[in-house]
Amino acid sequence: MKALIPTTILLLSSLFYGCTDTCETVSSYQYYEPVFTSMEEIRQSVQLSDAKNIKQSGKIYFINDHLLINEPNEGIHIIDNTNPANPKNIGFINIPGNFDLAAVDGYLYVDSYVDLVVLDISDLTNPKEIKRIEDIFPNYNSFGYYATDDGIVTAWKETTSTSQISTECDGSDLIYYGWGYRYAGGIAVDMAFAESISMSGSSVSPGIGGSMAKFTINNDHLFMIDDHEMRIADITTPSAPMLGTKLQVGWGIETVFPYDDMLFIGANNGMYIYDVSSPLNPVELSNYSHVNSCDPVVTDGQYAYVTLRSGNSCAGFTNQLEVINIEDPTTPTLVSTFPMYNPHGLSISDGRLFICDGEAGLKIYDASDVMQIGNNLIKHYGDIHAYDVIAFNCNIMLIGDDGLQQYHCNEFDGDITYLSTIEFNKNL
Repeated sequence: MKALIPTTILLLSSLFYGCTDTCETVSSYQYYEPVFTSMEEIRQSVQLSDAKNIKQSGKIYFINDHLLINEPNEGIHIIDNTNPANPKNIGFINIPGNFDLAAVDGYLYVDSYVDLVVLDISDLTNPKEIKRIEDIFPNYNSFGYYATDDGIVTAWKETTSTSQISTECDGSDLIYYGWGYRYAGGIAVDMAFAESISMSGSSVSPGIGGSMAKFTINNDHLFMIDDHEMRIADITTPSAPMLGTKLQVGWGIETVFPYDDMLFIGANNGMYIYDVSSPLNPVELSNYSHVNSCDPVVTDGQYAYVTLRSGNSCAGFTNQLEVINIEDPTTPTLVSTFPMYNPHGLSISDGRLFICDGEAGLKIYDASDVMQIGNNLIKHYGDIHAYDVIAFNCNIMLIGDDGLQQYHCNEFDGDITYLSTIEFNKNL
């Protein structure tokens, strides 16, 4: 199966500007038609293979001295991290259409296009699929091709024809987005985009995910978000999740972060706080609004830390850190903001705030005084370009375009000691 590069599709779908009745000639566009793979083939494809080089970074998850690294749309690399100075790539789980993951002792929950898949990972040298809940993520593909009689769109094939789009303005043949057009037979991408992208294709012990996660575990329940809703599954029996509530949250939700009996959901226009003490019946405590921007969020229970990022995929122009008082989660209050370069993932641990600030590198701040965080930069590593970070007990794991890097922090001066790198090879 030829897989598309998921960041391309996510980039294009996030640039939605709404429909227009446009009658102009569209010959200056590059045309692509969908390539389908049957659901039967997809559902028979989950299996362990030998370790292989990582081509592209995705979500990371740490559990039981192992790192699980998602390769978007492809599956999960298994890294034995017993010795962080010498991590070992021990295997790869082929999972078509996988972007997100969460785990508890012995069990891994992943998406596979429209399905939720449960794997027994009690032996990480031999993971096995043990359960699948079908068709619970109907919004996988924002172009609307997700599940048809032909299967799932798993790639886009370039075509030279320029006569496939009707130029008659009948309100159905042409649907215009910021990146181009969608029509009955495929998509037409503006050449400005086509030239810069490739269309090739608890009672349980949860692990630790990064700030970009869309899956998380809290109170023996698995919470999963997509563009606008949250699905919840009871995993009191981890091997047999029971699908429960589907909750409409709001358009543009991006990340989810658990803390005690609450979930903090980052959206491109704000932050939602939910009480999940009754997990199957979440209660919205508040909705904090900000300008449109990409928005991961973490919290230490007293303050929420939100990075706002600009860029085409984020539909915004703001780059900053916001610190929000959430002592009363029903009335979150902004207490300070600090300018950033282009912040991505972040983590709070032991009074330190770690921010992956795009090409500006990794920044470590003293968070003891929330009014002065931006002025209390402990260390700045301009050569570390990361997408997301997990920090706990002075262990630091960074995922970026070039690989997974691990460090250990010094408790006294905030310095960090390099331990290891697992390089990615984008050219494979």
